[in-house]
Amino acid sequence: MLIRCELLVRPEGMTQAIGAMSSCSEFEHADLKDARLTARLCRVVQALSVNPAASFPKAMPSEAELEGFYRLVRNDKVNFDNVVAPHVDATVQRASAHDAVLVAHDTTEFRFKGETERAGLGRVGQSGQGFFGHLSLVLAGDGSREPLGVVATQTWTRKGKSVTQRRYDGELKNQQARTAPGRESKRWAKGVEMAEAAVAGRTQLIHVMDSEGDNYELMTALVRKQRRFVIRLGQDRLVEGVEGKQKVSKFLASAAVAAQRRVSVSRRAASVSSHKGRRRAPRPEREASLAIHASALVVCRPKNESRRTIPKTLPMNVVYVRELEPPEGQEPIDWTLVTSEPVDSEEQVLRVVDHYRARWVIEEYFKALKTGCSFEKRQLESCATLHVALGIFVPLAWNLLRLRFLSRAAPDAPAATVLTATQLVVLRAHPHVKLTDEPTVREALLAVAKLGGHIRNNGDPGWLVLGRGYDELLTLEVGFCLASAQPECSVV
Repeated sequence: MLIRCELLVRPEGMTQAIGAMSSCSEFEHADLKDARLTARLCRVVQALSVNPAASFPKAMPSEAELEGFYRLVRNDKVNFDNVVAPHVDATVQRASAHDAVLVAHDTTEFRFKGETERAGLGRVGQSGQGFFGHLSLVLAGDGSREPLGVVATQTWTRKGKSVTQRRYDGELKNQQARTAPGRESKRWAKGVEMAEAAVAGRTQLIHVMDSEGDNYELMTALVRKQRRFVIRLGQDRLVEGVEGKQKVSKFLASAAVAAQRRVSVSRRAASVSSHKGRRRAPRPEREASLAIHASALVVCRPKNESRRTIPKTLPMNVVYVRELEPPEGQEPIDWTLVTSEPVDSEEQVLRVVDHYRARWVIEEYFKALKTGCSFEKRQLESCATLHVALGIFVPLAWNLLRLRFLSRAAPDAPAATVLTATQLVVLRAHPHVKLTDEPTVREALLAVAKLGGHIRNNGDPGWLVLGRGYDELLTLEVGFCLASAQPECSVV
């Protein structure tokens, strides 16, 4: 069922769907088995596009629309998979225009406040309730890191101790933990195969993972299936060296420097995740000089792994990145990356480093989802309804991420790249905003952020102020359009 959202405007105007990035287009092919449900989803998306961070009662334009929204998320025919499916299809279509793309995999927790227990939610951290999500975000592989969309999502709840926690507490031995049912570590391999199945060979995927993906069983599956990958090691693994088996750190100590580079290190706030560790410590923005080593190596199977299906060794390449003269009091950059990619030339080595550095975009995506769309503030009564809401917000968060990406990657591009002509008219008419006759993307972003209270001297706007400004702009746009003509939504 195809829903076409139209807005009739004056003859001298232009026909535009409400929502700068045509958010409704990411849902218009949703197969909800009922044309009325699909039409309702389109109207809900339109309302949330106008104000993605607002509460549902505030975002919906009337009591009838609010009640329709609640009926939608509670309907047994509506679930996360069929709501988000059109976005996955659109993501694959965008990815197919590239010879190769990166897929950044990562896990986050969705924590919901309130003393009342919500049906279906599990334990998050020591006292919170919520669920976990493992998302696979597709990025352009041409070095631009353009976000193309989410291609796979897994969610689960934790009712008791995780297998890892039971192992730490001595309840399971290492070998028992590796074969225990319900292992959350399986999400990494599953995410890879979900992404590969969705793309179905229409482009090459390079899977990028942080140190949580450092799992010998996972790496075995990737090598056997000839998947492309870049994974940061989280442990000092045994490898085969000239003098026999040795730790990878000792092996790399003698590796020649293959390249040097100076990079910008982004600011990072302190983490509140239950996965908090050394690499989640806060850090200021800074410039860093890097020395980069590269070599082929053979990784050895862990000593406590005895399954015959797991090979004794795995041939891979390694890239070691270390920071030269880090600032006092700051943890230096220290990455050991294992990869399927070639490392025979300086260009190839630097490409592997850039692939891993692109992984940070998924952290920004989580901020867009949680802060820009305020997903964790949603007052829905059950895990099932929250999952439906997540299906709606996954594409909306991608829209916000893409807006900020374009403002940085193509700051001098015309503002019409990211804003509708109506929105530009609204911004020009606003008494507190100044735009040039031919504004750029960056000018437009700063104008939007100003609506959210951003002060130019504070640097680039963050997700909160950008979200507020975007909300305000879309609200003004709706008012402008309603003053110009009556909106219609027709079913084709």
